[in-house]
Amino acid sequence: MADANVVSQANDGAASFHNALTPYISLTLAKAVGVAAADQLKRCFADIEAVCEAEEQPATSDFTRSPELKRAGARLQAMWYKRTLKPAWTDDTKFIDVQHHLVIALVRKGHLALHISDPKIKGPLRAALIGEADAGEPLTWLSPIPRTTMSAAFLQNGQARTLWLSGVHRRSATKADAKILAGQDLDYSLDPFDDQSFYWSAARSRNAALEITVGVSPKASRVWLGKAKSIEGFAASTALLINAVAAAKQEAAEPFRFLATPMEALDPAKVSRGYDLSILPPDMLDVGDEDAEAVNADAALVFTTNLVAEPADGSNLSVSIEINGKTIGTLTLEVAIGRDGKVKFKVSDPKPAGISDEAFSRVKALLGRGAGVNIRYDSGHSVSDRRVYAMRMPRIPFSHFEADDFGGYTVKQEKPNDLTKIGEEKSLFCWVQNTHKGWLACDDGANEKADFIHLDVSGAKPILSLIHVKGAKSDKAGRKLSVAAYEVVIGQAIKNLQWLDKQALAKGLSQAVRATNYWWKDGQPVAKEALVDAIENLGDNYIRQVIVVQPHVTEAAWAKAQAAENGVNRLRLDQLSTLLASAWRSCNGLGAEFKVIWAK
Repeated sequence: MADANVVSQANDGAASFHNALTPYISLTLAKAVGVAAADQLKRCFADIEAVCEAEEQPATSDFTRSPELKRAGARLQAMWYKRTLKPAWTDDTKFIDVQHHLVIALVRKGHLALHISDPKIKGPLRAALIGEADAGEPLTWLSPIPRTTMSAAFLQNGQARTLWLSGVHRRSATKADAKILAGQDLDYSLDPFDDQSFYWSAARSRNAALEITVGVSPKASRVWLGKAKSIEGFAASTALLINAVAAAKQEAAEPFRFLATPMEALDPAKVSRGYDLSILPPDMLDVGDEDAEAVNADAALVFTTNLVAEPADGSNLSVSIEINGKTIGTLTLEVAIGRDGKVKFKVSDPKPAGISDEAFSRVKALLGRGAGVNIRYDSGHSVSDRRVYAMRMPRIPFSHFEADDFGGYTVKQEKPNDLTKIGEEKSLFCWVQNTHKGWLACDDGANEKADFIHLDVSGAKPILSLIHVKGAKSDKAGRKLSVAAYEVVIGQAIKNLQWLDKQALAKGLSQAVRATNYWWKDGQPVAKEALVDAIENLGDNYIRQVIVVQPHVTEAAWAKAQAAENGVNRLRLDQLSTLLASAWRSCNGLGAEFKVIWAK
């Protein structure tokens, strides 16, 4: 009976422990290789204990495992332990911090999910996942989830709310090495020019299929959500994430249109003549909760260190490490590149100069680890954070156009000879006047703000549009694409972006006195002051638009050029897309929408 009471008390204690758990859903996802599913939980905890025991400091103790649970169709078990360490702010041994850490492992559908609160374990776990640790070391039987699988599972068709971007371009004072973006749907905010030399290292996205906002860090094989309210909620959310990974198709394309993508296949011998080497500060690598003390020390060292690189054999580099203009040591950085584009680093022939050997050793360790190490090669390749990227100018797409019906109008005629006839004839000015209800002003002439200013207050938000009009170079149905037809009108649109400010526009219109100014509301003439008042009374929450009306391009000609891989028509389309995308970029930078109207 006494033994039964002991078992009952133990069960009650385990139940009380589980009922009190409210961990963050921050998980490393992996597949097990060579370990039976029935043994994975036991092996996982044994390996984590082995990692802790191998550390000299700080000390860990009191490892305790809970009974195995079955939740949400998965096997789950928890382990907790104690870590003692001295605070980073003192060398006095009488000050001791005691931390309590939790590990939760969940097995489902051939995958293992690990929640680890101890940042000291994150480094060995990542090293095991990416193959830095020797086979047979703890946790090396875990295999990371591929980047393409993580993308397909959590980012495809989602709305990216936060992006951590790392650059693969040569370092320059005029361009950031890395940046963090935040917004509502960042795929639409990415710059097709500036952002093509960045890749995403981590992302946080609203997944419509899963109805959750999930964070993803593929290089750490990690995902994160919010804080779980119970162990049941933790298990359900973890099972949902594993289900998404298990169902994902690896061949899915990269989720963001304009960002650089890693090379999946290459000839390593073609990567040569490295000329630029840098290390991204650790606190910019991703949002992983690494050991704060080590991260801060490494980041401070990176910011004060200058790396001078010269090409060595193949993809290797001869490196001189400088601090405050003095060389503290030299080494050879061996860069082993696989045909799959993955990179491993090894430091050889280290020669400290005796000036600051501790700093030299830390930089040497960072280079050997490879996290955040960026190298530019004269062969056109770039290595960034253990992957190879090819630097090339991709085709820049443009999709912010609308094909409209200009039937009955003369597409070559920009405006009537007599501007008092606007709306009564068949010119493009007449098309604008006939198709745009609400407030409308014609400001044609020298120093014009736009051919037309349009204010639509009928929707949920007012829309203020600057409309620029240009006649087509041909009215033949089979006319081909033309870049020249858009160059002048795009230039006019860009140089007049200042008038998107309502106060500047209202003041400018109130001072307009030339005979070529005309004013309408819903197609009927009105006094200038009425439109000026309407603009002045706008709140700040209005949509700003720049519209170019140029019907030279037809929907059929665009589709034909889009289908072609090469040829003069495809070249025209690429040039036109680049021109229009550059205008979109300028407008987008001022918070304005940009649209081109061409012909059906």
